[in-house]
Amino acid sequence: MENYFQSNLKKLTKLYSQRHLAEVTGCSQSSINNYLTKTNEPSMQFLIALNREFGISIDDFLFKDLDFNPKTNLDKYVGNYIVYYYNNNSYKGEVHTNLQNTLNYGVISVCKEKYNYRTFGTFFKNKEEAIKLLKVVNSCENTSDIVKKHKEINNFYNGSIHTSNQNIFVYLVNSEIEDECFIILNNPPASSKYIGGLGTINTVARGREHNPCVQFLIMSKKLIDKVDGEIYDCLKLDYSVINLDTQVSDLIDLFKRMYIEENELSKNLNESQKQAVIENNIKFFFSEIVEANMFRFAKVSNREDDSIYRVLKEGIDV
Repeated sequence: MENYFQSNLKKLTKLYSQRHLAEVTGCSQSSINNYLTKTNEPSMQFLIALNREFGISIDDFLFKDLDFNPKTNLDKYVGNYIVYYYNNNSYKGEVHTNLQNTLNYGVISVCKEKYNYRTFGTFFKNKEEAIKLLKVVNSCENTSDIVKKHKEINNFYNGSIHTSNQNIFVYLVNSEIEDECFIILNNPPASSKYIGGLGTINTVARGREHNPCVQFLIMSKKLIDKVDGEIYDCLKLDYSVINLDTQVSDLIDLFKRMYIEENELSKNLNESQKQAVIENNIKFFFSEIVEANMFRFAKVSNREDDSIYRVLKEGIDV
């Protein structure tokens, strides 16, 4: 496998001087120069420092021909967000009420550390606990204090954030419970501060069976000024629009043949047989409708994202 360490290090020194690299990695300039000239092999401490300071994967730095560009400015995303999503403990997303135990909450902090942007998160079943943490981290003056407050909850996630022209990608991991989650949101083109939006989250369900799970999620810097039932409906996006004209017409014709019209079918079947025929037809139509309208996949379109954005703008600052 070809080693790209020297060529990647040369590219990095074009963006940042050897002196600057020495300062942020704790490595001497002479050592960095020796790495560039292949006099010495890089130390593991140097590679770890590159990873810590610049978010560079050690494997990628050693074995991939990287194209270094100045880091994208993610300052507009920095801040603390409350998160709303469905409780995924129940099997296959089954719920029995729109109001009780169907929503979960979280707090995600996007922080800037030197040259890196980091994400930290804590998730709750109780809204009041999430609001309390959001207020606490909003009052913190630096990243270390924010991290400390998240860790006090004993449900600590940390990760990274990056963007494309159209999307925001938030990655979080909790090594203690071996859980990871990946959030994708639409990236608004405006240069103003990001206040949140509607997205999807891919994670592991925390119920009886720890299965892969994907669902919709709202991330907001403000508290949504709505009761949980309304937030629950927001996360459902739109109801399916089902056209029942054909099925209704067929059932009406069946009822007529069974009970109104004089024909061989109505004469030869007794009451229980007629009921069985109608029941079987209703089951068939119902199964056909459900199958035709099941979600194969779901998208967060600009229409839904805009409607959620209007809700977030009217939210409550904490």
